[in-house]
Amino acid sequence: MEEALRGIHASLLNLVAGWYDRAARAFPPLGQAGGFALEVLRKYHHDDCLTYAASLSFFLTISLIPLATLFFKLLVLMLGSGAYSVPLQKALSTMYPYLPQGFILDTISHSRKIGGIGSSWVVLLVGAHWGVNQLDRSLAHIFGLRIKVHRQTRKYNLLRRLTVVLVGLCFLVILLAVGFEWGLRAKAPLSPILMYAFLPPALGLMLVTLILQHIPRRHVRFRHAFLGGLVTTFLWWLAKFVFGYYLLHTPTWGILYGSLGSLMAALVFLYYSCAIFMLGAEITSVFYRHETGAHDVSGLRGH
Repeated sequence: MEEALRGIHASLLNLVAGWYDRAARAFPPLGQAGGFALEVLRKYHHDDCLTYAASLSFFLTISLIPLATLFFKLLVLMLGSGAYSVPLQKALSTMYPYLPQGFILDTISHSRKIGGIGSSWVVLLVGAHWGVNQLDRSLAHIFGLRIKVHRQTRKYNLLRRLTVVLVGLCFLVILLAVGFEWGLRAKAPLSPILMYAFLPPALGLMLVTLILQHIPRRHVRFRHAFLGGLVTTFLWWLAKFVFGYYLLHTPTWGILYGSLGSLMAALVFLYYSCAIFMLGAEITSVFYRHETGAHDVSGLRGH
């Protein structure tokens, strides 16, 4: 029976491979796209990205409160008391769903307790750095630099990570503040409802592109980072709706986790988000590899 199943499996694989070869010969762009996708998936598996996604999600969980607190402190500098408005809280919930109940309100409370710019900001930066540090390690692994450190083209990793934290948060705050204020104007081309629909994915795409271009220890071109960010953003929003549908139609989730259901949903979705981000990083890495000829970037010679 087992031999028969193996034979059927091999026959199906050969059949699919034959169809793909004929389609690739008839449509060369399809063959190139398929070869590129296969190379990305092979590298994703070879780099053990799911394990790195688990590690990244753990450290981001630790850094989530400091990052969110810094975000609100910067948002207050731009919008004043409007940073704590209910519409803006809804927009933030749209940008990243499945947060534990009361998370945003608790973060607002923390940011209000912390005074102006002072030593407390240093503590928040150190806490925020945990997640960014693991992000740097994960991207260094994807670009083949964890072992071959001498091949990196960027220096001062610690300073660059801290700069990306501050610049990334300021960039996100400015765009969110400008977009939110613009959407509330009476003569704005888009209504606030449409702003909530289009602004979060646009901000997400910009933020992921910024990370993929400036965190890696190699000089990455903007177009490569943008393509990786585009795939990441699309798959992330698709996963958001699929995961929401799953939670809505799976009553056993609430039975299993009870009062911890929202927390578990947030942790699981964060892991999915990190796994999707690692796929986008692999796409950027493969584009970099093809353009620069750095075929040792992943250790996959001959693929």
